[in-house]
Amino acid sequence: MITLADYFGEWYACPDATETRRDNAERLLDACGDLELLARNDGVVFPINPATSSEVSGATYGGFRPMSCTQGALHSSHKEALAVDRYDPDGEIDSWCMNNLEQLERCGIYIEHPDSTPGWSHWTIKPPGSGNRVFRP
Repeated sequence: MITLADYFGEWYACPDATETRRDNAERLLDACGDLELLARNDGVVFPINPATSSEVSGATYGGFRPMSCTQGALHSSHKEALAVDRYDPDGEIDSWCMNNLEQLERCGIYIEHPDSTPGWSHWTIKPPGSGNRVFRP
């Protein structure tokens, strides 16, 4: 499971990690933990990313992104602590998600389409503009 420290990484004490964003991250990680437990019960493995030493993808920006980060829009889901990229090098997590959309709905998770996320699985609690459980960025 992803911890708050894993999610915020080097920006744990950053001024952009406001109380509101910390609250958002707690809600996000609670929902992620619920969905992860269901997936693990089905045999899905959540590997550790060697670059982050956690289940967060990327080298730096798979969890929280400070406002100064050039990845994403100014108030993107990552910058508002409403999204996380899960390390998914083999696509096993995305595959399970695509086959268990009712579980995503149950947990309040939306994902980017796996075609758009090679090597990671993007999970968010912020409904996309389309309202679709699986969306394209």
